[in-house]
Amino acid sequence: MPVHPAIAARMVELLSLEQRQGVYQMEVGLTHSSGSARQILFIDEYTYVQLSMLGPFAGQRVRLSLYPKWDPFRRSFFSSLIKMNQTFSETLYYGCSEEYASQLVKARQEEERPAEPGPAAHVPSLELHHHKPGHVRRSRILRPARAILLRGILFSCLIALFLLRMDGKLFSSSAEAHEVPVQSAVAASVQSAVAADVSSSPLINVIPAVQTVAYQSSEVPAVPEEAQEDTQEDTSAAAPETAVEEIELDGNSYEYSLPQGYVALSFDDGPSQYTRQIVDILDEYGVAANFLFIGQKASRRPAEVRYANEHGMPVGSHSWDHSDMTRNSPEENRKNLERASRELESNMNSAVTIFRPPYGAVNDELAAEAKRQHMKLLLWNRDTEDWKADNAPQVLRYFYTTDPSGGIYLLHEKAVTVQALPEIIEYLQAQGLKFAVFK
Repeated sequence: MPVHPAIAARMVELLSLEQRQGVYQMEVGLTHSSGSARQILFIDEYTYVQLSMLGPFAGQRVRLSLYPKWDPFRRSFFSSLIKMNQTFSETLYYGCSEEYASQLVKARQEEERPAEPGPAAHVPSLELHHHKPGHVRRSRILRPARAILLRGILFSCLIALFLLRMDGKLFSSSAEAHEVPVQSAVAASVQSAVAADVSSSPLINVIPAVQTVAYQSSEVPAVPEEAQEDTQEDTSAAAPETAVEEIELDGNSYEYSLPQGYVALSFDDGPSQYTRQIVDILDEYGVAANFLFIGQKASRRPAEVRYANEHGMPVGSHSWDHSDMTRNSPEENRKNLERASRELESNMNSAVTIFRPPYGAVNDELAAEAKRQHMKLLLWNRDTEDWKADNAPQVLRYFYTTDPSGGIYLLHEKAVTVQALPEIIEYLQAQGLKFAVFK
């Protein structure tokens, strides 16, 4: 399967912030699929002042978020940035103007735009999510009246289907015919309640597919155990296996986007105490993901590296020490990459061929060194920001509010991510997407 170079996927780094003769401007560094560049952006006084209050920025990397938000209480926009150095990272929030927020939304749209050329979609507010040009996206948030109507229709259809189930007869005198509609009606009622509860959640703005609810009425005879076993066996046999497609990168780009209909998961900053859990969950669902391990951590947890590798998970390098390698000398980077690969390969049955630079920070010199060591760079085009999430619903919200098709997701080995992972996979599978890994 061909892999598509991402034409505009980028990360935005704040390089300088200054005022010149009443004009406010910021210099940003753009890292995208074809390399890196610098650009001057003109901003308004209010946003300039708000950003200045978060300084000074000297000696630190500052990454700007492309996801501004609207504060309904203060009735104003705000956004965030991440200050990073070799020992810590800190997320800070600042107020911004509507004009500045619109620029960020436009930059994000360019980042998520598929490879095919087409007119940019107009985004009237920041709460609207990107969709492909010419494609009408159905809203995932149902209005209360419409949701109630749909639940009622669903409830009626379920009852009618079960009543018609027994040999095409609407009513039957057999005990089984009476048993099924009663259980189905109760199950449908429970399902409607579950759907209603989820749809009203303020954290997950999505109406998931109604799940089957097992319910046993005390007034209805239980189904014999043998019949239950047969039913379970039939269900298991009918469940399709999810295939994973392996993609070999050509090494000519920093970042790739997948064709529509495909999705990829990747986990950074391991190995950790959660590595085995993540691998087991992926195995259970018949999918795979790329693991980008830090060499220093791998030296302390070699068993986790072997575990991921033995279970068919592609293992790549995330450097030796997770430092900003764009600040290193060429010789430092050579030793850093060699040391990380040597540590990882000592616990694997294959060579390390994928490299993801810490913080996504890369320049031409670092890319050239990785290529000399026979590694191909892989960034991402969907950043979940799960590393700062407080709970699983916050992680899930990102998946429910972005278009997953063609996405390479950046995740981290964290407890909240492990908790969210089963539902993440189920959601992506429900979209009919095929999972891919990079080698």
